[in-house]
Amino acid sequence: MLSKADAEAVRLQNRRLAIDHFRHFALSTRRRMSEETGLSLSAASSIASDLVREGVLAEAEAAPAPSRRGRPEVSLSLRPGMARIAAIKVTVGEIGVAVADYAGAVQARARADLDLGGLDREAFVAGMVALMEEALAGCAGSAPLRRIVVAVQGVTDSTSRRLLWSPILRARGIDIATPLEARFGAPATVLNDCGLMPERFRWSGEIDVANFATLFIGFGVGMGLKLSGITFRGAQSSAVEFGHLNHIPGGDLCRCGNRGCIEAYAGDYAIWRAARGPDDDHFGRRVRDAEMRELAESARAGEARSRAAFERAGEALGYGLGRMFTLIDPLPVVFVGSGALAMDLLEPAIRRGIAESAIEGVGSDTPFFVFPDSDELLLDASLAFGLACVDEAVSKAAPALDEAAA
Repeated sequence: MLSKADAEAVRLQNRRLAIDHFRHFALSTRRRMSEETGLSLSAASSIASDLVREGVLAEAEAAPAPSRRGRPEVSLSLRPGMARIAAIKVTVGEIGVAVADYAGAVQARARADLDLGGLDREAFVAGMVALMEEALAGCAGSAPLRRIVVAVQGVTDSTSRRLLWSPILRARGIDIATPLEARFGAPATVLNDCGLMPERFRWSGEIDVANFATLFIGFGVGMGLKLSGITFRGAQSSAVEFGHLNHIPGGDLCRCGNRGCIEAYAGDYAIWRAARGPDDDHFGRRVRDAEMRELAESARAGEARSRAAFERAGEALGYGLGRMFTLIDPLPVVFVGSGALAMDLLEPAIRRGIAESAIEGVGSDTPFFVFPDSDELLLDASLAFGLACVDEAVSKAAPALDEAAA
């Protein structure tokens, strides 16, 4: 017989399974939930009824299937008005905010172009607060704000509350979570933007493996890792600073201030610098996607410097991945950002770099996926992470009920 503690653990796990089911299938039934989760039909029905009573799920009667007699099954879905999630994106020259409902639909957005490098920490946080207020004012209804997720370019602390360092800000060690929580009354989580990107695929089914990496190529070079189904975070910081692994000691200047980083060869400014020569303007800002497309077209047309710039970028990425695969074994890689628009130019050199740096070339044939729109991917990742946090809280919120486990 299960102890009281064991029974409670089973109850919480079953509730979480049920909520997670509706993240994968926006509209479902008690019967389908039972079939997909492995819960008995009686357990699935009991949990679903509890979640409807608590306002987590909403019912909508479906038409009967042609082959089935009797009353139609009742369809269920997550109730949008149960909660709100806010996602804040901090990137070079911009802060953006999106607010979504509990079903994941974006209700309102706000953004501002800002010279972040010129702001002190108080002005920086004040800018986020002002945009949050603007976005929330554009939302209809009265759903409570249950989670704020802040995705930033830079290194965050292990408690996910402070920005320790960023190439786009002069200030260091900025506590972002505390003032946001004080103003809006919701828990705030501060995460490195690239480290957050694997969350985009939490429920989508597009990458159905427990281990994979997301590799951003744009303003910088950054990585996120999903290992054993869990998005990796360091013990002391956000970690996974793939772009700042050294590629060539004493080599080209990186935005971090060091020389020879992978980013100094594969970031957008590095590719531009190699193709067009030193350019302080592009070193200090995000190279526009249109400019990167133009550069890629020049390379495809046979312009030698442009082709060489993309080739050396691919080589730097490939050597970095090869070393990583030697440490943790090969895994699929999702390429994200403006650099992913030129994968036809980068991929041969990436795979060659892996083959030349890994033991017996292991990993040079690993699957690659391409998602160029980093802004939308990061928004989806932030919302998925925030919704998962709320789901976890909801699964633990209700009093213990006498329900049968499968």
